[in-house]
Amino acid sequence: MHRAQRAIFFGIPVLVAGMFVSCSNDLDKVAAIELEADSPDRVTKQAEYLYTDSGHVRNRLRAGRIAEWIAEPKRTEISEGLEVVFFDAQGMPGSTLTARRGLILPGQKRMEAYENVVFVNAKGERLETEQITWDQDSARVRTDKPVRIRRGEDIIHGNGLDATEDFSSYTIRNITGILYLPADDTLARDAQAR
Repeated sequence: MHRAQRAIFFGIPVLVAGMFVSCSNDLDKVAAIELEADSPDRVTKQAEYLYTDSGHVRNRLRAGRIAEWIAEPKRTEISEGLEVVFFDAQGMPGSTLTARRGLILPGQKRMEAYENVVFVNAKGERLETEQITWDQDSARVRTDKPVRIRRGEDIIHGNGLDATEDFSSYTIRNITGILYLPADDTLARDAQAR
């Protein structure tokens, strides 16, 4: 063999070995670089969760994006729209809560919904507000923000609301609004007598 051929013959394996050594990656270091310190532990897109109690579906949550953190304090951030449907004792859908985004704090058993919050109950009454808090322990929803409730032709405004979790009964604070009463209503008769 000529010297040039020997040099090439021995040079190729050295070159290939050098390529393998120079191209190694530590995957843990790569992962650490790619993730931010406060990144969620799990992200779900186009999610649907069913919440049950004693084998019966109590409510269903649908969301465009759900990000969950499992380290304390645990939290779940909901974005890209959310919908919570409440089911009655017979398993039929009743009230529906929608909003642009939300936050679930499992340690406090609380959910908050924000931005364009609309809550429609089984009677068709429609609540509109910018923020609402659902306390799961007490099965109540509340807000201190301005509210607007449409009941048929009636539109009621107020500042603050307390309600059952399915919005079947509620109390509005600082009420203003326009009510249309039928002629046979006792309030209408009292107003005509004056």
